[in-house]
Amino acid sequence: MSHVFTEPLKTVPERAVLPICVLYNCVLGNSATYQTFVASALHGGLDTSSVVVYDNSPSRQVSSAEEEDLFAYKHDPNNGGIAAAYNWALEIAKLHCFSWMLLLDQDTRLPLTFLESLLGTIELHNSNQTVAAIVPFVNDGLVGISPSRVLFGRRVPLQRESHSLAECEVTAINSGAAIRVSFVQSLGGFNQNYKLDCLDHWLFRRLYAERKRVALSGSVLEHNLSVSDYRNQVSLARYSSILVSEVLFMTTEKRRAEMPLYIFRLLLRSVRQLIVYRRPDLAVLTFAMFVRITVRRAQSSRFGL
Repeated sequence: MSHVFTEPLKTVPERAVLPICVLYNCVLGNSATYQTFVASALHGGLDTSSVVVYDNSPSRQVSSAEEEDLFAYKHDPNNGGIAAAYNWALEIAKLHCFSWMLLLDQDTRLPLTFLESLLGTIELHNSNQTVAAIVPFVNDGLVGISPSRVLFGRRVPLQRESHSLAECEVTAINSGAAIRVSFVQSLGGFNQNYKLDCLDHWLFRRLYAERKRVALSGSVLEHNLSVSDYRNQVSLARYSSILVSEVLFMTTEKRRAEMPLYIFRLLLRSVRQLIVYRRPDLAVLTFAMFVRITVRRAQSSRFGL
């Protein structure tokens, strides 16, 4: 059961940030994100009940007692994905005059100083409307996974810097990123075509296209990027969703000149999935997509499309 937002739920400080945590089959108390968010809030003397939680699980993962300690909660057993969750939180942010949203998954570990650092960075850049995103550095084990500089056909992890503005096109994972509410409003909300995958790439591509800037908070988060483990953690259905969203992003948001390289990489990926990861089911799906895109491009060229 979700709250009905007709009146302010609490006294909301001006220029505050609204954290949105998305759950899927994870009890709130077991969420590494929620646990470390509370610890970071307590460390900084901040309100631990300022977070909203969107629960995509078949059965609710938040007890009635826990719900009382949240700013808002919604259970969506139909699993609208993160786009639905973020758009729900966006409406709350607009209603209660939050200037920023903090996007959070359920399995990200925030350092104790994370919220202090974020609020400091917001204070630093809040009056500069060209700054529409603030992102931390995110590691999966020893590997830096976010943010990355976007180059032709590839992404390169950025070097860690504190309280600086990126001077290039940047993309970052959703979890840990703070986004200016007015910017998302200008886009008409989060793109529902990216229900789960590639929403982050779409968001930062739009940010770059609109000539907005990305600030680097300097915080370092730990995140479990399960989709990087093709062999053990990615089901066929999950990979199919990833692949469809990836192709949508490449064909609608990226330059046409990048497509040949992407197509070639699909072919290499299918070989790697077959030989290295020993996942013939994924390899067949990837190769089928490679063939489909190749044929479409050949037909488009033939008819001058």
